[in-house]
Amino acid sequence: MVESKVGYPYIEGEYGIPFKDLPLNTRGVTKGGSGKSLHYYIRSNFIEIEDEEFSWYHMYAKVSEGTFIAVVFTRRYITGERHPDLFARKFLIFAYEYFIANGYEIDRISTYWVPSLDKFASSNYDQYSEMLKEGFDPEDAARSTWTGRLAVEFGFTEIEGITKDKSEGITVVFRRPDQN
Repeated sequence: MVESKVGYPYIEGEYGIPFKDLPLNTRGVTKGGSGKSLHYYIRSNFIEIEDEEFSWYHMYAKVSEGTFIAVVFTRRYITGERHPDLFARKFLIFAYEYFIANGYEIDRISTYWVPSLDKFASSNYDQYSEMLKEGFDPEDAARSTWTGRLAVEFGFTEIEGITKDKSEGITVVFRRPDQN
């Protein structure tokens, strides 16, 4: 059974994911509250959910060597269409609490932002780029993104690193002030 202090929304016939009914250490398919089929893979340090019909709708989180790593795509970039069962903020809070409850220490949050793709993009990437254009320094721009604000809520207020890869994707690592 997958649980955390905060839970994840689920109302059968409407929306959400029945995490409390999903067994640990398994891969499978479940029905979201909306009736959509969702692939899942859950371990004590890893959660992945993907829409069976349209795999770009995807939520993934894991903890590895003290680093919380997550990627979420819950809405289409161009149309803004949201998935009825996938909620980015609620998932990230749920996953963070779930990993802590399973005894994992989290010292860092690592996130990866991608530029516009055909159907999906990272709103963080756009927010970060816009802030840089407005004259913000890179660290303040990163903290001002959607994910940056959530990291700050969790106490990860410092930036350990910002790197851009060959495909223009950006990795940002947040840490607590007392972590080196």
